[in-house]
Amino acid sequence: MLGAQSHGPLVLPLARWTGSTGEVRLVAKASECPGLRETDVVGDVRVEGHADINPAQIVVKLLVRCRTLEICGRSLVEFEHPLEFPVHILLHRSSSVQGVVWEEDGDEAFEASISEDLHELDIEEVLRQAVVLERPISPIKPGTPLPEGVLEEDGGAAIDPRWEALRKIRGDLN
Repeated sequence: MLGAQSHGPLVLPLARWTGSTGEVRLVAKASECPGLRETDVVGDVRVEGHADINPAQIVVKLLVRCRTLEICGRSLVEFEHPLEFPVHILLHRSSSVQGVVWEEDGDEAFEASISEDLHELDIEEVLRQAVVLERPISPIKPGTPLPEGVLEEDGGAAIDPRWEALRKIRGDLN
């Protein structure tokens, strides 16, 4: 992942964090963020959280709220799907690094080495990748009726009559 200083709307203000913690509150229009637009994010993107700061590293814990444009798997109607998910970023300060060098295999968090004099960090690409991972595989628009032949249980969960037919066949084979 490429990374550098930027003046886009999704920038962490590293230079303004002077104590052991820093607050993060960012709001950006998805239309102003090319990376988010390409992942079908629409409307406002809200990023809130905090950073735990020490001389060697910064741990940033964020909560991201946005909406994506999806196509309902039942009705094929386009709708806006709300997303809310955490993002963790681990930044290591290093005198041997110029700018930002992102690690390729961060398992639990996005991880990067940053130069000691870096003043701000653009996180648009981090958020783009996180949105891609958080989008639903088969989105269903709220209120879309169940397909014909699928019945609802008293508890509200759907029962597909084909499962009972499969259980009967399986029982006959045993």
